[in-house]
Amino acid sequence: MIFRRFIQKHIPGLRVLPISTEQFVPGVILDREKLRLMGHCREILHDEPESAWTYTLSKASMIYGTVQADRKLGGGVKVLGIISLRSGYLDDIRVHIDISEVRGAALDMYQMELQPKLNALRKTDRRGRWRLINDHLVVMETYYASKFKATFYRKNQLLARADLDAIATLDLEGHIEYQWETDHSLVVANNEHVPFGVRGFVV
Repeated sequence: MIFRRFIQKHIPGLRVLPISTEQFVPGVILDREKLRLMGHCREILHDEPESAWTYTLSKASMIYGTVQADRKLGGGVKVLGIISLRSGYLDDIRVHIDISEVRGAALDMYQMELQPKLNALRKTDRRGRWRLINDHLVVMETYYASKFKATFYRKNQLLARADLDAIATLDLEGHIEYQWETDHSLVVANNEHVPFGVRGFVV
């Protein structure tokens, strides 16, 4: 299945992140349009205990088989929130991804409990905390490509690791476990920290 079709079918309402880091967790506040990190709900709801912001990672993958994605690399784009390249040849390089595991994490506090607490700030602190949350996206769920294989191409020719190293610097976001499974295949495993997308509600 193609990645975008998988999202449309199984994770409706998902917002794919243009840039991602380990800071993107359930409970964060994002700019509604550009999905930039604006803060965390703990900074808005001061009276809530730290335990209110715990979240739970799913134990099983959401997919069977593989989900495929193809993407050109360039302009600072991080594929799946993880992979990017620094090179003068980025217009020619694309990456093919075979995703074998997708996991999600969800805030333990439900939206029906959290949203009224945020909405109340419109009356109790309109000039202060309300402005920090108004019209922003509150993230309730984050989604991770937990395990995938990446192969790189230049002008439709498969690149070996040495060929890629000769023309580009590979960057992987966060503390990601990865290895070159073969001379042509990079495998990422156990990614539970850098999400590719989020789902939530706008205050």
